Amino acid sequence: MADVRREAAALVVQGKYREAEPLLVVALELQQKAAGLEDLSLIEPIHALASRHRAQGRNPEARRLFEWSLAIREKVLGADSPDLISDLKTLAGLYPAMGLDARAELAYLRVIAVREKARGPEDLELADDVTDLGRFYVGSKRYAVAEAHLRRALEIVEKRAGIQAQALLPILGLLAATYFEQRNYTAAEPLLLRAIAIQENLHGPNDEAVTTYLDRLALVLYKEKRYADAGLLYERSLRIWEASLGPDNPALAATLDNLAVTYASQEKFAPAKLLYRRSLALRERATVESMNNLALVLDGEGDFASAERLYRSAIELAERIPVLQGPVNVAEAEVLAATLQNYAELLLKQKRNAEAAKVKARLKAMAQPAEQ
Repeated sequence: MADVRREAAALVVQGKYREAEPLLVVALELQQKAAGLEDLSLIEPIHALASRHRAQGRNPEARRLFEWSLAIREKVLGADSPDLISDLKTLAGLYPAMGLDARAELAYLRVIAVREKARGPEDLELADDVTDLGRFYVGSKRYAVAEAHLRRALEIVEKRAGIQAQALLPILGLLAATYFEQRNYTAAEPLLLRAIAIQENLHGPNDEAVTTYLDRLALVLYKEKRYADAGLLYERSLRIWEASLGPDNPALAATLDNLAVTYASQEKFAPAKLLYRRSLALRERATVESMNNLALVLDGEGDFASAERLYRSAIELAERIPVLQGPVNVAEAEVLAATLQNYAELLLKQKRNAEAAKVKARLKAMAQPAEQ
C-alpha cells in the first residue's frame, strides 16, 4: 500500500495526473479494507484523491471525499476538535463554486466557533477565519454583515499584532471594498490611507506594493469627483511602475488609462490624448509579440500557412503602432524588426528566397539610420 502511494505521489510530482489517479483510488481502497470506513489513517489517501479531483474541476467528487474526511475526524476526534478546521475551510471554499452558499456560510461559522473554543476570542488565526467569512460576505454582496466581521478581525489584529501590522492590509482592503460598493466613499478613504501608510512603512514609499492601495484610493477620489487628487495618486503610481518596469512595459497600460481618465475629466484633453496613445502603443506592442510567439509555434509544427498569416497580421499591426517621441516610447521599431526577421526565416524555410530577400532588405534599411 505504501508503495502504491509513493508511486502515485511520484507521478503527481511529474505532472502525470491521469496515470496517478487510478493509483490514488487503489491506495484509498486498500487503506479502507485494512482499517475500515472510520479510521484516521484514511485521511491522507482521501485528501490525495480529493485534491486531484478539485484540481481537475471535479467538484462533486472532491466535495464527497472532503465531507467523508470531515465525518471521520468528527467521529474519532469530536465535533469541537481543531483538527476539523482544515476540512471545514476547504469545503467552505469549495461550496460557492457549486452554488452552495448556505453550506459555505455554515462551514465558515463553524470554523470560527471551533477556533474560538480552542484558542479564545483574540487569537490571530481566529482573525484570519473571521476575515475569510467577511470576504465571503463581500462576495455575496452582504456588505453590512461583512463589515461587522471585518471590524472584529481588525480589532483582534490591532490588539495582538499592533496598528502597523502587515496582517491588517487584507482586512483594511476588504473593509474599504464594503464601503466602496455601498458608495460610502468617505468611509473608504481613511482605510485606504491607512493601508498606504502601512505599506510605506513596510516597504518604502516607492515600492510596487504601495500602488495597489494608491490605485484603489484614486478610484475612490475619482468617484467623489475629486479628479485632481485622483490624478496625483495615479501619477505617483505610474512613476513607481515606470521605475520598476521601465517605460515600455505593457503592464503600464492600465495605469496610463486611469490617469488619462482623470485628465479628461478635468478637460485636460491634450495630456489625456498622449497617455491614451501611449497606452494603445503598449497594448498593440504586446499583441504583436503574442502573435509573433504563436506564429513561431505554428512554424515549428510545420503549419507554414497559418504562421505566415499571423506574421503578416503582426507586421501590419506593428506598422500602425504610434511613434512616440522622447524618452517615453514603446520601441516600435524593435518589435517590427523581430517580426520581419521571423517572417524572413519562414520564407527561406519554404525556399521563397526572392520574397525573403525583400524582407531582409527592409530590415537592413530599418537598421541603417542607427548605424550612421
